[in-house]
Amino acid sequence: MNKAKSMASLINRRLILVTIISALLASILSAMYTLVEFNFSIKPEILKKANAISQVIHDDVELAIVSGVPLDRIRGMDEYLSETLEKYPELTFIAVVSQEDRPLYSAGELLNLNNSRDMADGTGTVSYFGASLFDRLELIKEELSGIIPAFSDEAQSKDIYEMDINYQDERAGGVFVGLNSNFIRSQLADMFFDIAIVLVAVLLVCFEVVMVVVMFYVSGPLEESEKILKRQVDGDFSVKESVSSRGSIGHFVDKLNEESKDLQGKFSKTFSRVSGNQTDDVKTEEVKTRLQKIAERFNLQTKLSMKNGDILDARIPLFVFSLAEELQKSFMPLFVAEFYEPNHWISRDVMLGLPISVFMLVIAVSTPFSAKWVDKWGQKPLFLLGLIPAIAGYLGCAFAQDSMDIVISRGITAFGYALITISCQSYIAAVVSSENRAKGMAIFVGVLMTATMCGTALGAIIADRIGYQPVFLISAVLATFSGLLAWRMFSGSVNVQPKKVAANGQSGLWLLAKNVKFVSIVICCAIPAKIVLTGFLYFMVPLYLVSLEASQSEIGRIMMIYSLIIIPLSPIASGIADKTKKMKELVVLGTLLSGGILISLYGEASFYKVLLAVALMGVAHSILKAPLIASALEAAEDTPEVGRTTVLGILRTSERIGSVLGPVIVAALLAFYDFGETMMIIGIGIVLAGIMMLLFLRKSEDTDTAEEVTQ
Repeated sequence: MNKAKSMASLINRRLILVTIISALLASILSAMYTLVEFNFSIKPEILKKANAISQVIHDDVELAIVSGVPLDRIRGMDEYLSETLEKYPELTFIAVVSQEDRPLYSAGELLNLNNSRDMADGTGTVSYFGASLFDRLELIKEELSGIIPAFSDEAQSKDIYEMDINYQDERAGGVFVGLNSNFIRSQLADMFFDIAIVLVAVLLVCFEVVMVVVMFYVSGPLEESEKILKRQVDGDFSVKESVSSRGSIGHFVDKLNEESKDLQGKFSKTFSRVSGNQTDDVKTEEVKTRLQKIAERFNLQTKLSMKNGDILDARIPLFVFSLAEELQKSFMPLFVAEFYEPNHWISRDVMLGLPISVFMLVIAVSTPFSAKWVDKWGQKPLFLLGLIPAIAGYLGCAFAQDSMDIVISRGITAFGYALITISCQSYIAAVVSSENRAKGMAIFVGVLMTATMCGTALGAIIADRIGYQPVFLISAVLATFSGLLAWRMFSGSVNVQPKKVAANGQSGLWLLAKNVKFVSIVICCAIPAKIVLTGFLYFMVPLYLVSLEASQSEIGRIMMIYSLIIIPLSPIASGIADKTKKMKELVVLGTLLSGGILISLYGEASFYKVLLAVALMGVAHSILKAPLIASALEAAEDTPEVGRTTVLGILRTSERIGSVLGPVIVAALLAFYDFGETMMIIGIGIVLAGIMMLLFLRKSEDTDTAEEVTQ
């Protein structure tokens, strides 16, 4: 058995490693090719734009000259050039010069510093279009060093495009447009970071896909075949009623099982023939007894049950569905803004945030009911049932006609989301043992974080290419695919708890309210953690960075650091929790760290301070997330009348309350304090909550010790 597991694990690791390395190398080569192509293509495109801008200015000035206005007396020309320059960040200056190459009108840094300088003898139009960047710089330096002294000092970092202004077949002046080479570098940097984000997302998706393929078609069937062979070598010919035949190894497993089944069939026929013998003599009874002993020795009448459930059964369906849900997170406010029409009932700002608020509210309300339905119907039926409202909501957004349609559709999707997530969380909690409970919950958290990171990045790119509404159609397709995976993979039996009847007819919520450990975990850790997540990361960080003049892409990259840190660190923290059995202590540590990180934001505003805070918050929540769920389940064991799924439902509902409170609290404080002061106040509150949690734990441990001594 151990050898089978070790061989399967070895094949698992090697196949996944080889596939990931191959995907990484292919992605890096693709990224390098994209960057090189972008670098070569952006320069000619900018030169084309410079030509177009110069042509527009040239035509306007030429029209004025033809109309009888002297070139040096065109009113409002400086304002006109300034307005044009503001529209195009890739330009550094625009200038109109006279026939003698003397600057007449200009906008931008270079010529404004040298308006009083006269241009020497002009040499006519210099053609830079189509030349390479370095060739153009050399032409500029050689040809304009004696014409415009300012150019000789600074042209090495600029590209300059010139177009003559002609009147009556003679050169009357010219238009100079300066191109900023820093713009090209910034565009290349943005492209590099975008490709890097997509690269990480693709690798994470690749890892999930490779894992399910390997487990389903290679290591899983291989492990099953080794089990059957080991049983048969030991003289055990037990038979499984059904074996899933996946791939070549799966067919081999099916063949081994069929051979045992044929052997049992032949034995059954022989035994039936002997038993059907009407002669009741001693010899017949002796044969029957010997056959019965043979059957017991070689298990020729033993039927094995279906395989027990596994964490991977829920991992892939949950990942695919979560990926479908996260695709729209990056553009939802912008999507709502496209459909918003002014009215007297709801302001624009409220409407932009309404779909998110309704989504969270519906989840909070429906989660307790979802927990009860899991106990009643099971995880697999509830997952498939939840797909109906989820897909209906995606289609509603895809074909929405106004902003209220989006709000209603998001509420419908939220109901399906609550059903699906609680069914997966219940499935994972059912198949893991108490010894590796934190590890199982870390997988749940890791899947959600991976889907969040991948969905946010890929959804933004897809929406930028094909629009917002088609993304929801893609979400509907992915959700349908997750249903097919769940229908196929939720095949094993799980440790379903028998339905528990609360004492004296009391509800599970009321019974858990008397559990001091559980209540302290929920109030002091679970709710504050969600307040930090939604209030700090999702609400304050974008506003804070906008105040620091960060771009939208920079904001997105910084927010993704949170998920990128949690994905690798959460399994490590959960492993430590399972080994040390210090889950509650880790929860307290994560809570205290979260508060301390927020307090550190007090003081001078800084871009890098926010970046560091987001990264450290990822570390703190890596320590906190998985042990939080595990410690809540452990604390709820003191209330045996309440089932596991009910506990998870109450915990999830409490967390949603924190999700709703986070933005509200931060927004209320920002009305009176700045960002740093607001975060300091919330951070102090989080630290106090962690200290209260520690005191509750100490008190409960002292009580338990006293009870043990009394007994």
